[in-house]
Amino acid sequence: MRTTRRTLMGTLLTGAVAAGLVCGATLANAADALPYGLKAGKPYAGTKLTYLAPVAGQYEGHEARLKEFTDLTGIEVEFEFIPFRNLLEKILAIKVAGDAEPDLINYKDDWGPGLKDLFVPIDEMMAADKVTLDRYYPAHQLGVTYDGMIYGLPLRGHAQLMFYRKDLLEKHGLSVPKTWNELAEVAKVIKDKEGIGIGMYYSPKAAQNVAVWMNILWSNGGELFRDGKVTFNTPEAVEALKYYVALENDMKVNSEGAKSFEQYDGSLSMGAGQSAFFMGWWWHYGSRILGKNTTLTPEQVGFAPLPAFRGDESTTFAMSMPTAINVNSDKQEAAWEFLKWVSNPDLEKRNVIEKEKRNVIVALHRKNLMDEEVNAANQGLQMAAAGSLESSRIFPQLAVWPEVMQVLANAISDAVSNGADPKEALDAAAEQAQKLVDRG
Repeated sequence: MRTTRRTLMGTLLTGAVAAGLVCGATLANAADALPYGLKAGKPYAGTKLTYLAPVAGQYEGHEARLKEFTDLTGIEVEFEFIPFRNLLEKILAIKVAGDAEPDLINYKDDWGPGLKDLFVPIDEMMAADKVTLDRYYPAHQLGVTYDGMIYGLPLRGHAQLMFYRKDLLEKHGLSVPKTWNELAEVAKVIKDKEGIGIGMYYSPKAAQNVAVWMNILWSNGGELFRDGKVTFNTPEAVEALKYYVALENDMKVNSEGAKSFEQYDGSLSMGAGQSAFFMGWWWHYGSRILGKNTTLTPEQVGFAPLPAFRGDESTTFAMSMPTAINVNSDKQEAAWEFLKWVSNPDLEKRNVIEKEKRNVIVALHRKNLMDEEVNAANQGLQMAAAGSLESSRIFPQLAVWPEVMQVLANAISDAVSNGADPKEALDAAAEQAQKLVDRG
């Protein structure tokens, strides 16, 4: 790879040298230049880095291409894969012990405020190598920035989308819903005629019900917090929860089992042909809605941004999983070289087109989400995600947010499954959450 690059560079510069426009030193520097801003001369050759990441096809694709990085830099990287459900516990153990390994850590953005002391701020490194966050959408920029400093680069991230049975909408002459009321109407028709509804999920397990309810909340003008005060029990929030509950208990447009569903159940229900709609992360598309254990084909599935609740503006929730450098590592410079390489848009594009390991669909760079080749390889999924990310927001950047989120998830579940009054449930949750915030 390097020989080819040098040959091409020499060919391009031959004419300029002959014309006296390029001096010998400049030619040498150009010939030694490496892609992605990597340092020439392999100054960290022989270094071995360790990298903690969750099990996901995207990271497996990075691992499969490590030879390119080692050939360019002389640095070796060993991946340590761990199930996502165990990732936070593992990172907290590393933080408490002050371990120097792993050198690089992949984490979830809303964990960042509570973990940032474990990570190296990379602002100066980025400035020196002219790496900016402009290549990402605002939600993913915010997900790596705490107290005005940048603590990692987003490698994995999810946009929320509405997946729908394109074939059933066409069969019954229905349009793609753009509002929640339209969704309820369309879902009612399909449920009456086909016996399947929305693969909604209300289980408090993993608190994913909050992520759906927040879209209705934000679209209704509500907020979770204002000036350090909990506000998710305002009239706008109560109305949002009443509607979310009504989809299941009053309108009855959801698929059977929604009260106990978590997000995985919802997408698997759609993949098995038992739901006509699913609201959730786009990664479900490649493994649960479509896949070897599902019954659907790409021609049957459409996707769009989540519906709006008020007017035609939908504000969706987005998350990211940045990779950071361990503050206790003695290999931070080499770790930054890896971070530059693994976050580059060319690698990301290859990952979602070539699909080295699994059906990888995750791309975060703006240019890749709008890229024709990327979208051709993924049925236009990235273009739809770009539309969602234009108006996406992230979880509050509070160290206690994971605890607050679980409190909210329990309140939502209580309202839908146990008949709790939505206002009373949110009032109780707000009181408990405010204590957590004040303590934090």
